[in-house]
Amino acid sequence: MTSALLAWLLTLTPASDDGTETTTPPPGLGVVSGRVTYDGPLLPPVLNSEAGTRRQPIEVDPDVKGLREAAVWLDGVPDDATAPLDEEQGPVVVDQIQFEFVPHVLTVRAGRPVAFLNNDVANHGVTASARSDRNRFSVTRQPGDEYVHCFDASRGPVAIGCPVHAAMSAWVFVLDHPYHAVTDRLGRFELPPAPPGRYDLVVHHPDGGLRRRVPVDIRAGDRTEVLVDFHAGDLRPPGRP
Repeated sequence: MTSALLAWLLTLTPASDDGTETTTPPPGLGVVSGRVTYDGPLLPPVLNSEAGTRRQPIEVDPDVKGLREAAVWLDGVPDDATAPLDEEQGPVVVDQIQFEFVPHVLTVRAGRPVAFLNNDVANHGVTASARSDRNRFSVTRQPGDEYVHCFDASRGPVAIGCPVHAAMSAWVFVLDHPYHAVTDRLGRFELPPAPPGRYDLVVHHPDGGLRRRVPVDIRAGDRTEVLVDFHAGDLRPPGRP
């Protein structure tokens, strides 16, 4: 089934129609925000025997069908439209709690440190699988330990796992610019203010294999609101042809 896509341009507003707070674009910049939805079947839950829990690979809000934990970013950002990485920015944190990686999906700018913590009651490890050698590693950590890594930009997500507990997994999307986000529990997202221009908005839900590329025009001082709908025919979980 062909997925429907609706994109419309909004003027400055203090909040979206569902009450979500929004950002007023700074002078000379524009903001892209919106919602990602999914109305197809859910995947079987992943059993985490150590924690005695089950994780749903695709989480959808029952009321608005918002798809949680989809990575969203701009593609086609020119080099001169991106400010240098702030070296004083602290690390982005991925924790291990109750035999889960938290968050499960992360977007981060290349070169910014990612701190993998172990605030669990058990020994854990972190394995990173990717095409680039600089994005691959495997470490083991005791409770209270920390491992910090800086990833290179990657065209695909870095798969994160635990060599001790096979049910634990996460995804890290590494971009060469700051214009990215992850959808919340209602499927909402908002990218940082970006320079005007025509870009592709890319949406990728890794566990469901849901992926879409949408052209967007960013105009100075305006908000561009995008609705991306996924359906059953878009589902391509890992291992499915």
